[in-house]
Amino acid sequence: MSTVKGARALRRRLKQLPDAVSAEIVSVLEDGGQKIRAAMQARARNRTGRLIAGVKYKVLPKSLRLQVGLLGTPRGRAKLFYGFILDKGRRAQTVTVRRYKRGARAKETAHLKHGGNNNKSAHLVSVYQMRVRGRAGDHFVSGRYRELRDMINQRANKVFDRALKRIGGGND
Repeated sequence: MSTVKGARALRRRLKQLPDAVSAEIVSVLEDGGQKIRAAMQARARNRTGRLIAGVKYKVLPKSLRLQVGLLGTPRGRAKLFYGFILDKGRRAQTVTVRRYKRGARAKETAHLKHGGNNNKSAHLVSVYQMRVRGRAGDHFVSGRYRELRDMINQRANKVFDRALKRIGGGND
């Protein structure tokens, strides 16, 4: 939710815009979304190509909003969990790792679903401490992209100016 003063009134007015104006704004957002997505993909790390393929954009025509980044269902985003680490970075830390027998976790959860007892220690192989190095974020998703945002804003302002002139000219 936006904390800008008057944002709610602006959203209400945007919903009342004529269909032609909102269609123009959607096309501006669509074009801008493609360009921002391309810029994010260019800045993303490319080892397997899955992270680049995971950068998507979506235009929401009812609310006239644009979403760009690692979008999708929670399950789909979970496959790209490392994208969030690469984007935001992480701090150096020591973590506790628990290794289980191969396939034991899947069998254990299936066993628990059918009313079995919770005997995790039977499948536990080892527990150890692992140092995780810190890394600075790349900010390929959360970056500013100022020039692209300015381009979208300029094009959207032109659409609004034309719409206001049409409305103002019609009332004279």
